Amino acid sequence: MIGLTFFLLAQVVEPTPSPDPHIYTDSAMSFTAPSDAVLVGRQAIPLEQLGQDLQTVAAWVLHPGDENTRTIQIQMEAYSGAPDQWESQFESQTHGNQEGTLIKNKTPMSLQNGMPAYFVEVAYGSGFDARKEYAIVWADGQRGVVLSETAVVGAATAEEARQVLKQATAVAYPTDQP
Repeated sequence: MIGLTFFLLAQVVEPTPSPDPHIYTDSAMSFTAPSDAVLVGRQAIPLEQLGQDLQTVAAWVLHPGDENTRTIQIQMEAYSGAPDQWESQFESQTHGNQEGTLIKNKTPMSLQNGMPAYFVEVAYGSGFDARKEYAIVWADGQRGVVLSETAVVGAATAEEARQVLKQATAVAYPTDQP
C-alpha cells in the first residue's frame, strides 16, 4: 500500500501506549492524526536502535483506495547535532534518495507547543508517479523527526497539509530516557 513497509522490531516496547489509533506519542513528541485517518502501523524504536537513515515509526492513510489517497508518516533517525541544522541534513538526504527531487518553500514555524520546526515542500517523480510531500521537520537533541503528508501531485495543497499535520507537539528528548 503506497510503498509503506514496516519492520517490526523484537523487544520493542512503546513508551506511552495509546489505545487510540490516531495518536502517536513517545518521550519527546505527540501527534494526533485526523479522525478520518486509518492507521497503517505504529511502532516505537528505542533511541539506541535509530540509525543514520529515517525509519518510519507511524503511518496513516487518508482516503484509502481513492485516487486522492494521502499518506501521513512520522519518521525518525539518530541526530544529536544542532537543531537548526537538521532541516539542511534532511534536505541533503532527500536529494540523495529521490532522483529529480525539488525542495522549495522552506518556512520556519513552530509546533503547537512552540517547538521550532520547518515546513518544507518536496516534489519528486514524474508523470503518473509524481508525488508531493509536505513535511514538518525538527530535531529534539537526540533525533531528527519528519512528520509528513504525501500524495499524488494535485491531491493536496500546502494549507491542507498544514491542517492535517497541525496536531503535533515536541520537546527536547529527555536525557534520562534511553
